[in-house]
Amino acid sequence: MGYAYGTVGADLHVDADGSPLYLLTRWERAARPSTEWLSELPSRLLNARHRVVTFTGRRTELAEYQQWLAGPASIAVRWLYGPGGQGKTRLADEVAGRAQDDGWLVVSASTGAGPVQPPPGRQDLRAGRATGILLIADYADRWPLSSLALLLDNRLLTEATVPVRVLFLARTDAAWRGLATALDPGRLALSDERLAPLAATGAARRQMFEAARDGFLAHYGAAVPVPVDLLAGPEFGLTLAVHMAALVAVDARRRDRPLPTDLAGLTLYLLDREQLHWADRHAAGGRLRPDAMRRVVFIATVCGTQPADAAVTLLRGLLPDGVDPAVAADDHAACYPSEATAARCEPLYPDRLAEDFVALTLAGHGVAYPAGEWAGPLLTRLLGREEDGSPRPWLRRAVSTLAAATLRWPHVGAGHLYPVLRADPRLAVEAGGDSLGTLTAADGIDLNLLAEIEEHLPKGRYLDLDVAALAVQQRLADQRLAAASSPRERGDVHADLGYRLNVTGHRDPARAEMAAAVECYRVAATPGEPDADLAHALMNLAHTELDVGRRPQALASAEEARDLYRALAGHEPDLAYAWSTLGTVLAALGRHEEAADACTESVRLYEDLAEADRDQYETELAGALGNRGSWRHSLGQYAEAWADARRATAIYRRRAAQDPDAYLHEVAAALVNEGMQLDGLRRYAEAAEVMTESVAAFRKLADLLPDSFEHFLATALSNLSEPLFHVGRTAEALAASAEAVEIRRRLAAARPGVFTADLAIGLNNHAVDQLAAGQAEEALGTVTEAVAIRRRLAADDPVTYEVYLASSLNNQGKIQLALGRDAEAAGSYREATAIYRRLEAKRPAAHRVHLVATLTGHARALLALDRTDDAVTAAGEAAGLSRELDAVDLATGLTVLAVARHAAGAADEARAAAEEAVGVYAALPAEVLARPEVAELRAEAEARRR
Repeated sequence: MGYAYGTVGADLHVDADGSPLYLLTRWERAARPSTEWLSELPSRLLNARHRVVTFTGRRTELAEYQQWLAGPASIAVRWLYGPGGQGKTRLADEVAGRAQDDGWLVVSASTGAGPVQPPPGRQDLRAGRATGILLIADYADRWPLSSLALLLDNRLLTEATVPVRVLFLARTDAAWRGLATALDPGRLALSDERLAPLAATGAARRQMFEAARDGFLAHYGAAVPVPVDLLAGPEFGLTLAVHMAALVAVDARRRDRPLPTDLAGLTLYLLDREQLHWADRHAAGGRLRPDAMRRVVFIATVCGTQPADAAVTLLRGLLPDGVDPAVAADDHAACYPSEATAARCEPLYPDRLAEDFVALTLAGHGVAYPAGEWAGPLLTRLLGREEDGSPRPWLRRAVSTLAAATLRWPHVGAGHLYPVLRADPRLAVEAGGDSLGTLTAADGIDLNLLAEIEEHLPKGRYLDLDVAALAVQQRLADQRLAAASSPRERGDVHADLGYRLNVTGHRDPARAEMAAAVECYRVAATPGEPDADLAHALMNLAHTELDVGRRPQALASAEEARDLYRALAGHEPDLAYAWSTLGTVLAALGRHEEAADACTESVRLYEDLAEADRDQYETELAGALGNRGSWRHSLGQYAEAWADARRATAIYRRRAAQDPDAYLHEVAAALVNEGMQLDGLRRYAEAAEVMTESVAAFRKLADLLPDSFEHFLATALSNLSEPLFHVGRTAEALAASAEAVEIRRRLAAARPGVFTADLAIGLNNHAVDQLAAGQAEEALGTVTEAVAIRRRLAADDPVTYEVYLASSLNNQGKIQLALGRDAEAAGSYREATAIYRRLEAKRPAAHRVHLVATLTGHARALLALDRTDDAVTAAGEAAGLSRELDAVDLATGLTVLAVARHAAGAADEARAAAEEAVGVYAALPAEVLARPEVAELRAEAEARRR
């Protein structure tokens, strides 16, 4: 017999063996079981899915979630975390129910099919007329992060035409830090929230107790006072603790037993009641003795739900003599039924009570609860490997449960879990990042054991284990620093920790660790001799300094690293990378000439390396060429930049011919770079062709992974609009820039710190296209928004953004002039001219053409204001500067000068300028003369010549 799981309106991501990485189901309110069945066991009444207790409290949180659902973001993701029992699931269910009532499609996500399959049939997840889509994933910190990332790429979310909200529930935010880093950059509005404990003062706990008590009384029928003193303890900040207090108060009153005075006593009471129920069942004809039931509950809680046949196999050999495993599985299922089809070994719920049960069943706690002598040996067998050496299928669940129990019950780790892991440290890694992270957080963890476990962690990046690897290194760092016998050993500790901090997105702490590593290696280095460890640490420090905006410090580190590598023999690859890094830092400082020179050194070295080993170094050469092309473009060296871009594209195309999917991104990015250089050379038809190909490539990538590539698609579309505009394909240019703005506006709404600058680029280009399409009023609103954004950015970082502000001011002046708002246009051009004049003084090749454009625009605005003398002055300066530019710029400058002189009454001088301009136009190629803006200027020069 086979099993099929399918979805309609969503993707199905599967593992190599064909099993789903996660399952999606429509969320529905669970039917409430009968009072008779619920009241048999306290754990049934505490199970949130049975909805015995009416939701109460958390008004502030509910209001915040209503705002979150109604927010402007297209897709928003929130990580809600807090200790087990804090009330996350109940809050999420309340949010889900209210959203469903408001017309939202609510979907539950669970990690993989695991050993148990969901109910057979398909899941129709089409949104239809839904108000929005809310997806909820519980135990998100137990998911592999790669699966969470894939979930966020599901077309259920990415292709939705309604707002999408994703709510992850977890115990800590450690995994969230790793996931958020993996999603960077992305188009998601990311947020996290720690669910606060219930306030110790005020009526919150009392009201929640009363609500829980009333819910339980509906199944018991006895009045119970509120034990105010009991609720005052700090442990009753947990929703579950308050519910436990209410349940025990009701049950103890009914059974005429004293009420425990603390949370530990409540736990023991409830576990005693579970065992009493097992005895009552057996006395009433149940087939499983209480001692056997206890073992099955222990095994089920550790291993998790299993298919019926697998449960029987699991139980075989683990039960007391004479107990049939099939009978045990069925009798346990009658007591603890599973929602899954034909499943057995449902764990005890809620989780916190289950963890306490496992801990108290294992010897070593010293609490008045009888441990099972069999539990320790049985646990060792459960954690052992399969006969073929592979880990048990329930390893993740088992270690996660035991690690969580260890946080409250240290004997679980010291007496049971740690010995198993000492014998086989790889198990801790195979159990997954969540389990290892929880294990590492335990106060009594053996640091020597952690060091053994660390040996089995991936040395490089591995998304599912990055956060756990950081936690391990952080726990070991102090011990290793204290034990280090030399500065170099201490440097190694700081460098390794800095690397792990950096890959998990902790930029400032990473920089601090890298700086500490540098100082250690500096002390360790032999005076006057270059040191490879110091050079490597300085390179890492340069990158982290740049990440946190410390550009001068990054430059100092990058330069020192380069100098050290130059003095070290056999480090040519490191030196090539050092030159490239130095170029990036110099460019960030606005020193583009030096950046291009540094990249030239990097290119030269990579060329030599690639000649000797093309497979290893050719892609590094392409990257260095791309970087140098970018810096040359900033200098106005478009021909040289185009040559670099073409070489890089050719390398990536050759690699893509062998492995298209692996190099599609590199080819697409190289095409964008090549198209930009062609645009700079004013070879607009060729630029449009190349950029059209880049848009197609990025559209394919964005369809596959929108979070990673949609912003690249927006960049390619925005770049494409410019050459399309210049070749007169106005409608296509307008459509491309409009799509770019739509994507970037959505991204900026979700992550303003990352994408606002990109939005301004898209708005700036789109305004030009709107003007060309006759939408001048719309164009003015668009460009005004771009100016406002860039003015804010330039105020904080003039080196990077002042040039972009000048571009938008120039476009604003052009649009204002077209609308007859001449004084405003003159003001925009005047400000843009002032900026470009400063920039041109530093880099004339890059900015003279822009200065000429703003001068000619300013001259036209001044003419419209009848300030003819000022107009002649501006036009004369533009014409003079344009003699050092290409023919189109010269013809433009002369034309505007002719117009200004004519307006000033200098007819002969006007005619002379027009004659010269006409002569320049006559020598231009036909394809240049066909451009709309050139044709218009030529007609103007012809008119002034007459």
